[in-house]
Amino acid sequence: MSQSLTSDGLPGFAPSPAPPELRRRIGWICHALRIAALVWIGWIVLMILVVWSDKTAVLSAYQRWLLVDLAGVSNASYAAALAVLFVNCAAAAAVAWCIWRLFGTYLQGRVFTVDAALWLRRTGLAGVAAVVVNLLARIVIVAIFTGQLILLPPQGSIVLPQDLLHLIFSLFLLALAHIFKAAAEMAADHAQIV
Repeated sequence: MSQSLTSDGLPGFAPSPAPPELRRRIGWICHALRIAALVWIGWIVLMILVVWSDKTAVLSAYQRWLLVDLAGVSNASYAAALAVLFVNCAAAAAVAWCIWRLFGTYLQGRVFTVDAALWLRRTGLAGVAAVVVNLLARIVIVAIFTGQLILLPPQGSIVLPQDLLHLIFSLFLLALAHIFKAAAEMAADHAQIV
């Protein structure tokens, strides 16, 4: 949409370009981001499978982090921790799904619309949820391995700097979704009046 002046001299929004013109201009980036979302979730699954296939190395890393002897972790406990990781992965997959749907909406020519703003909001909410699930997964895995709740490990932290970055980005998407939704609703109201 481009900004124009309405008949009363106030700024308004001109109609979106025709979908073929719009797709020509933004299609490549929409497709690239949809593919990136798929690659990202595939990469996460692959890394879990590769890294967690070596129980000794994983437990050794956790042992250095927690300064606790983890030699007695059973295969059942290890499998339970792996299951928690896949729940965490499902939360990340929800983000990828929302990104896919959001950019699919844009490809259909619905850029500054209420439904596009709602998909942007869903993406932000999924991002916030994924950050929370990721933090909880770390806590639960540590509890599975140690048999106790450890919120402040002796080496490092449960919360990482990238957690804050992901949260900020997700909250930014929520704010942007709110702004776009309000603008789309105002444009729709204005179009009905004119």
